[in-house]
Amino acid sequence: MLFTLEALQAKHGDSLLLHFGASSADPQLVVIDGGPAGVFKGSLRPRLDELKARHSPDSPLPVRMAMLSHIDDDHVHGLLDLTDRLLELRNDGEEQPYRIATLWHNSFDDILKKAGASTASVAPAVNALSTAAAASVAADLGDGAMLAALGLSQPAALIAASVPQGRQLADNAKQLKIEINKQFGGDLVAAPTKSSKTVKIAGLELRVLGPNQERLDALKDDWKKQLKKKPGAKGAELQALAAEFLDKSVYNLSSIVVLARFGGRTMLLTGDARGDDILGAVRRAGLLKQGRMHVDLLKEPHHGSDRNVATEFFRAITADHYVISADGKHGNPDLPMLKMLTEARADDGEAYTIHMTNKLPEVDKFLRAEQAEGKNFTVVYRESAALSLRIDLGEALAS
Repeated sequence: MLFTLEALQAKHGDSLLLHFGASSADPQLVVIDGGPAGVFKGSLRPRLDELKARHSPDSPLPVRMAMLSHIDDDHVHGLLDLTDRLLELRNDGEEQPYRIATLWHNSFDDILKKAGASTASVAPAVNALSTAAAASVAADLGDGAMLAALGLSQPAALIAASVPQGRQLADNAKQLKIEINKQFGGDLVAAPTKSSKTVKIAGLELRVLGPNQERLDALKDDWKKQLKKKPGAKGAELQALAAEFLDKSVYNLSSIVVLARFGGRTMLLTGDARGDDILGAVRRAGLLKQGRMHVDLLKEPHHGSDRNVATEFFRAITADHYVISADGKHGNPDLPMLKMLTEARADDGEAYTIHMTNKLPEVDKFLRAEQAEGKNFTVVYRESAALSLRIDLGEALAS
């Protein structure tokens, strides 16, 4: 049995390869997120080319599914670069190196449609907002006055700036004849209000825990409330309404969260979701037993940010392997988050492993001090020259 998560060097973002199959001789592949600018060229494309050379030298490398957890540059940029490359090759009449069967992607335009909004009427305002937000993001969100003028918080600015990227990714997929959200009938990828939805792909079980349908339904009410403030709003007024709508609703646009299961092993893949949302989702799905849930692997939410989790999250959901994709930008991974993890796991005394895509001196110093105090964990870093680090839950994946 093959069940491996591969975390690519994705700088401050996420780019994951999920390998599964009856054996390493017949691997299946899912691509989850593509990291920020430069990751496709530096990590994702070289790794996909290695896999093609080994497993599919005479035909396109089959990718069972690509999944964008949410529209944010440090997740979507690499997938956009990937599909841009495939379109370029197709238009030049060259062979496609990879063939993607389906894409899971909740685009902002589709979410607006779900919310009962006319994208034709709202698009100009959202586009203007996205352009302004992109300028703020390009300045590394350092201009608080700019954000205030836009009426956006930092999380909302990041989402707003990536709206055009999400739209372009959907357009690319359609041109490449990649089915979008096929297992959901082309609708949004979401969990039912009081449960979860399970999809099977070639024996891989993907239990969708988030976003919750209740959150997406709330968008409709949010948008209606906005429009009631200024009926018939256009131009700058509509842009202001769109900004307020986006800012208040940013957490309703939460990441796709899935519990992947294969051969009896489990991976909880969280994107940038908040810990309380994840806990609520596993509770609704009936996965907590006596208030606890254990998985083989947990992908840390939001690159190890302490703003997304609390100690109770790590007490309620435990894992043998924790994966953190970050490079220190925005302070991730945060030392307070790591303290939450080590304190929570000290209560049960079980051994576990922390896997990190980048070795950061301050973080390494902290973890060594925690180990010296008797905390029962091992740390594994991606080797500096390696494209990725791998966690094998079944048979080891051949390079």
